Amino acid sequence: MRKTKEEAQQTKEALMAAALEVFYQRGVSRASLQEIATAAGVTRGALYWHFKNKEDLFDALFQQVFSQVSTQLKHDIDTSSPSALNNMMQALEQMFFRMSTDESYRKFCYILHLNCEHTADNQAIVKLLQKYQNLWWQNLCAVFQMSCQQNILPQDFDIKQAALYFQSLFLGLTTLWLSNSLELDINKIAPNFINIALESLRHNPRLRKNRDE
Repeated sequence: MRKTKEEAQQTKEALMAAALEVFYQRGVSRASLQEIATAAGVTRGALYWHFKNKEDLFDALFQQVFSQVSTQLKHDIDTSSPSALNNMMQALEQMFFRMSTDESYRKFCYILHLNCEHTADNQAIVKLLQKYQNLWWQNLCAVFQMSCQQNILPQDFDIKQAALYFQSLFLGLTTLWLSNSLELDINKIAPNFINIALESLRHNPRLRKNRDE
């Protein structure tokens, strides 16, 4: 029984590794479960024993790739910490560093940003992406809210607009780097952007409520 469980786990890991490569090479909407099963060296039936459909496989892959990052991020941006804002910036810097040094992580980020087509037959996976983006949005807002309460950020800070600015900045930087990684040294650029963003959060009057009054 122990050997069977170990073999089943090996098959599952092989399927997720194959899915990562097929999604990376083909795009999510064009990738088929048969291609993934073939790349993993198993039957389509073996794939269905582990995963209900492509969305289930994608979600498992997402959780596998980001589980360590998510755990560390939750610790780093603990909203009860007086240094939650700085911790979040450090976590972002580590995220970019991992993207440049961990091939599997980089490939999955590439899939998320560039190879997950918003098509009619891909809506279930797009909804998964939106769910994770909403979680990121909620974490940002929670850290900003706590930072206002701790007087790290101004009391009239526009939390929602700042979260939108922050997401746009770093999603844009990530997409640009993934599209042209040979031209951009992300480990030099990212810390600069993080410091610029932190200064903007603290001092830019455009990120304040009632700024036009």
